[in-house]
Amino acid sequence: MLRLLTSNSRRQQFFTLLIFFASYLWYRVFSTSVLPPYYLNQGISYQQMALGSVFAFLSAAIIVVVLSRIRSLISWRLALLCYVCFLFLVIYLSSPWQFYLAHVFVGLAIILFWVPYNIVHYKLTPKHRTGYSSAILFSIPPLVSLIAPLLAGFLAQIDYKYIWIFSFLFFLIPVYLSKFQKNILIKFNFKASLQEIKSTRILFFLQAIWEAVIFSIIPIFSLFFIKSPAKYGIYLAYLSLMAILANLTLGHITDKLQKRTIFLYPLTIILAITTLLFPLALKNITWWIIITGIIQFIVPLFWNMVTSMVVDVHQNLNRAFIGREFVLSVGRAIGIFAVFINFYFQSPPTYIFYFLGGIMLLFPIVLFYNTKISKRYNYL
Repeated sequence: MLRLLTSNSRRQQFFTLLIFFASYLWYRVFSTSVLPPYYLNQGISYQQMALGSVFAFLSAAIIVVVLSRIRSLISWRLALLCYVCFLFLVIYLSSPWQFYLAHVFVGLAIILFWVPYNIVHYKLTPKHRTGYSSAILFSIPPLVSLIAPLLAGFLAQIDYKYIWIFSFLFFLIPVYLSKFQKNILIKFNFKASLQEIKSTRILFFLQAIWEAVIFSIIPIFSLFFIKSPAKYGIYLAYLSLMAILANLTLGHITDKLQKRTIFLYPLTIILAITTLLFPLALKNITWWIIITGIIQFIVPLFWNMVTSMVVDVHQNLNRAFIGREFVLSVGRAIGIFAVFINFYFQSPPTYIFYFLGGIMLLFPIVLFYNTKISKRYNYL
């Protein structure tokens, strides 16, 4: 890890940033990972859970449009406060609209945290180590998610009040660590950001629609089989275990080959086929565990590749990551809204898997067309 950066100061900054990132993830994962069983017990339906995520990503898209500029330090602290507001709103749920409002704060936190984090992370990464740096970035969440849901599930099984108490204590750690981070000015220029990602935005859009599988289907549909917080936490830890080794290994390989798009073809085809197989698993927990395990094994590698693509292809990282987050937020809102709609026609829904599987199949087709047929763009 220390070889990523050439100077001692940059190494120290990078290491400090990773510690801050890990503490933020621990706070967020611990406080939210085993909440779906809690929502169900509070009378929130599967459909309403999906709609809550739609509100989250719509608010994320809106803040990208309305923000003009913000300092990274202020942005990170506001993201942390947004999750505090979220927790205060869900502790005593009196109506679905309170649930939706809570998720608006989640959406705001997505942009306020990830835009400055991605910019700083890759500014501290040498160009020739992009893949390995991305591998580290996408390996920390599975490592955190291997432990935090287990602890949260165990405590929630006793009483959910322990989730609230420890969450507010864990909140203090990233708040303290934030003061050691680079405080850069981030300018939001919506039109220029979309123009910056002209060559990749259709790929990000397809990615985002499919990610309804990750952000809605797996957390919600798992409740068909698992309703206790302790077992839910164990299941999430299993999913995280599937991702850890593969991501670091492949990230190192792609840095050596400098041909990341080669890996995107098999990864996206596997994700598409696995998504199409989901209907077979809706009434069989064994198949559900196998299929979601395959997805969780592949998706960090996929995220590694497409995030590295941002750094490889785009010169202005500030604009590129802002434009990317907007496209991702809109696409995720559309994909999850499709999940919400499908609930009205089927129980359990199956049409959504054919739609999302087809969307992911378009990814390698568009990639091939852009690079081999039209030759408009060249991706590493």
